[in-house]
Amino acid sequence: SHYVAIPGMIQFVDAGSKAVGGPWTGIMILTYMFALMGIQSAPAFTMWAFSNQSPKPFAPQQVWASAFGIGAILFFFTAVQGIGSHFLGANLDMVTNNPDVVNNVIGPNLGGKDLMETASKQGGLVPQLINLMGDSTPWLVGLLSVCALAAMQSTGAAYMSTAGAMITRDIVKRYLLPNASDAQQKLFGRFFVIIIVALALLVAATATDALVLLGGLAVAYGFQMWPALIAICFWPWLTRAGITLGLVAGLVAVTCTESIGQSLGISNWGRWPLTIHSAGWGIFFNLGTAILVSFFTQNKNEFNHKMKYHNFLKDYAGLPAEKRNLVPIAWIITLLWFFFGIGPGAVIGNWIFGDPTNPAGWIFGIPSIWAWQILFWIIGVYMMWMLAYKMELSTPSKKDI
Repeated sequence: SHYVAIPGMIQFVDAGSKAVGGPWTGIMILTYMFALMGIQSAPAFTMWAFSNQSPKPFAPQQVWASAFGIGAILFFFTAVQGIGSHFLGANLDMVTNNPDVVNNVIGPNLGGKDLMETASKQGGLVPQLINLMGDSTPWLVGLLSVCALAAMQSTGAAYMSTAGAMITRDIVKRYLLPNASDAQQKLFGRFFVIIIVALALLVAATATDALVLLGGLAVAYGFQMWPALIAICFWPWLTRAGITLGLVAGLVAVTCTESIGQSLGISNWGRWPLTIHSAGWGIFFNLGTAILVSFFTQNKNEFNHKMKYHNFLKDYAGLPAEKRNLVPIAWIITLLWFFFGIGPGAVIGNWIFGDPTNPAGWIFGIPSIWAWQILFWIIGVYMMWMLAYKMELSTPSKKDI
């Protein structure tokens, strides 16, 4: 079962749905993590970063709040929700084959269906769990509902405001009204926010099927911004033409390897061929195209202009000379963590702490892969601490700017 083992490093199938044991192979997990990195590479996050008064909170937030705190929450509460739902009637097979261990309180609300057969699939689990408390603790249901609305509102407001600002700055001010005042830019920004909200409500109300497609595309599309960020921060030899054409290639690759690709008539492969997430296919073509095109479109004047910025970064945000010897170590730790923690090498965790098919042999009383993931969560927290603090990737510059 994919609950206690990863179904291989990779499976050579033309669609993830055809993979034996499920599509979540080692390479799928890795490339799906790439997709989640698309959230951070979205322009909204860059704007949020620049809007901070000081970068001092970045490191503790990334290491202790995100890596440690959110990691602990995911390991504990997500496992409780996911596994517990099997014993509450969300899994129709459990209800049918093991009725003596199931308290079927979710089943009636699903109309006798399996949760994964409903329109919202696993996304509907938390609302179902909240609904169960409606009679016993209505005050808690109200509190959780307010929390959910607050989370959606804060996230939506941030993305809508940054989208409005980007349209104003990158289109209106750059091409239409180059002399626009601050007041005019604010007015246009608010106007575009209203337009974006109206379009979002229209799609949500009239094209519910499209929401699933758009949701699958959003983070994978966002990940395609990474080559541009790499060019800004690390690789000055990547050219504008290379980044632009690479981005186009990446977006096309993502589209063709997601569900929308089949909607457009692609029949040679399905969603996630070779059990590689669309974000992985996108970055493969994106970065490959960017490097290839940049090789043929080098411009000395443009390169020298970019080096002014990169030299500034090196002077004020570069690693001190006494820490340069840590760079290879940091690379090794990071690459090993990606490969063995969330990549193809994680299949070692299937058996290293006990045979997944023999609970009596589980060394820690839990499936081997669970123990392996907890181990690499702890290692991951250390890795984040090293990168953020020791390698100074998230600490303020020690020089006055």
